[in-house]
Amino acid sequence: MESSIDFIGDIHGHYDELVALLEKLGYTYREGAYRYPGNARMVVFLGDYIDRGSQVRETVNLVRAMRDAGSAVALMGNHEFNALSFWQENGRGGREIHCVRGGYLREHTFNKVAIHVKTVESYRGRKAEFMEMLDFLKTLPFYLETDAFRAQHACFDMKCADMLKALGIQSFADGDFDELIARANDKYNEYGDSLYFPVSIFLKGPEMDLTDGITFRDGEGVLRKRTRLCWWIDPKNANLRELSFQPGVELPPVDVPAEVHERDFYGQNERPVFFGHYWLTGLPELIRDNVCCLDYSVAGYRGDGRLAAYRYDGEQKLDNQKFVWVDARTAL
Repeated sequence: MESSIDFIGDIHGHYDELVALLEKLGYTYREGAYRYPGNARMVVFLGDYIDRGSQVRETVNLVRAMRDAGSAVALMGNHEFNALSFWQENGRGGREIHCVRGGYLREHTFNKVAIHVKTVESYRGRKAEFMEMLDFLKTLPFYLETDAFRAQHACFDMKCADMLKALGIQSFADGDFDELIARANDKYNEYGDSLYFPVSIFLKGPEMDLTDGITFRDGEGVLRKRTRLCWWIDPKNANLRELSFQPGVELPPVDVPAEVHERDFYGQNERPVFFGHYWLTGLPELIRDNVCCLDYSVAGYRGDGRLAAYRYDGEQKLDNQKFVWVDARTAL
């Protein structure tokens, strides 16, 4: 893979902003896809193309066209995984996951259905195309690793990477889909071959239950009893406030369970890692000189988010000057 890569974070159906960002980066539309002049650069999309925004179909088609043209790599996000699970009948292929209620691998409750409304609306009257879109999602890799960098939607974890490598699984296309999607939803390892842990870590990142009555409300007002963790911080002597990664939320500096203190973390000397998922706000900046999050809430409810990219040229010490972004609704 070329070392001149533009990593782009969560899009969530914001097609106009995506076009504006690609053009700002120097990509032009020709022969059915956006390409960089002379094919001197390419894009790595970090997942979450669907849901929230009103132009999901257009976004997916653009990303897919670039992937098929060789001008981009498209990784899977948790929203793509959730969509595949939401539309998959529980037990299809002979594996019923008993801890999941209802007839599908995701419950069809009001809140769960609401998440998928924008995506379904975008494909209204185009059921065949919607089904083709789901087939495309099945081909998206869970992560990307080269000698120079790593990239995934949420968290990079060596144990998870080694597990999937040993099984020869990079995406849901690497085997029987009915079996693989069931294994990825098998939270309690009912069949002895669960893929829940590696898939969940790559696409959602590590989380922990909050104890002692601690809760918080996220940016959309949902009451939360779990928190995401900073997986690049040494947890050995860190408290909850230091380890929690919930932008805009400050949790108390209380101790965390022993298993959290003992978990692995992404060290300072590791190759650069790029990801999205975490709904950051403000101007894009590095978390650390080898840790780069590119989700700046273009789909945030406040309307003041950004669609962000990092222009990577093989450097092992990342540079804050290499972010490029467009504001939400820039191109509307």
